[in-house]
Amino acid sequence: MNVLAFGEILWDIIEGQEHLGGAPFNFAAHAAQCGNSSFIISRLGNDFLGTRAYNECRAYGVDNSLIQWHEELPTGIVDVTLEHGQPDYHIRKNVAYDFIEYDAVCSAFEKFTFDVFYYGTLVQRNGVSASTLKKILTEHQFRHIFYDVNLRKETFTEAIIRESLRHCTILKLNVDEVPVLSKMLVGEDLIDEQFCAVVTELFPNIKIVIITAAEMGCYLYEDKKLTHVPGVPVSVTDAVGAGDAFSAAFMHVFSLTHDAKNAAALANQIGAFVAGKRGAVPEYSAHLKNILTQGVKNMSNVSQNIL
Repeated sequence: MNVLAFGEILWDIIEGQEHLGGAPFNFAAHAAQCGNSSFIISRLGNDFLGTRAYNECRAYGVDNSLIQWHEELPTGIVDVTLEHGQPDYHIRKNVAYDFIEYDAVCSAFEKFTFDVFYYGTLVQRNGVSASTLKKILTEHQFRHIFYDVNLRKETFTEAIIRESLRHCTILKLNVDEVPVLSKMLVGEDLIDEQFCAVVTELFPNIKIVIITAAEMGCYLYEDKKLTHVPGVPVSVTDAVGAGDAFSAAFMHVFSLTHDAKNAAALANQIGAFVAGKRGAVPEYSAHLKNILTQGVKNMSNVSQNIL
């Protein structure tokens, strides 16, 4: 399966150490560990961190042929602070991934057919990258279009959110983002089920809504029904990347089985595994990789703890 992510590749600075990241990159790297052919459209600065990121993409199994270079702006950096394992972010502005150009990647759609397309909100803060994303979404076809809201302070507007919701088939957000989007869309707080009903009525292109809730698991809205999918207890070491791992695992399993509930159950376990490790993309165990690459053929035991 070919998976394409669009957006930021950056360096998370956590406790003085550099970690390659950015939600789209994390998604692409986790999708590769799930056994997919994984690509990313992004832009890096022509600097040391950019060269390092470009080279490390391959090490994570992510095809780097669609990455662009910027001669003047730096590679993206985020300063991350952790409190009880939960991250807070200071995202530096005016960096290379804000200026992703469409002409540099449009030929890729003649060479490849992509099953899954992933995008988020942060990369749309600048008009250049936002315009490129819109062209991709309007001019090319994908089996599944996954929008991970991933709100970061001072990086989004109502217009960006509404435009993003117009294109996706699968929407993912967390429990803290539900009231933010509720107020944007209808001017009041909605409980989870009300929100899902409203957003799928306003944007009928959305077929599945996923609301993640950390250790509580997630809530899955499909066919006008909200279902709770329990989480997996874990001692959190570093929650950075756990949500992206969830997204990649969900799309991997759902694309192969069309079973959203079982896909969410397995994705909860992958997210818990990552939250219990240091770094956004820890290496999966051989057992975990086998479950993801072969185990989806028999989903009967997905509800069991595989970690």
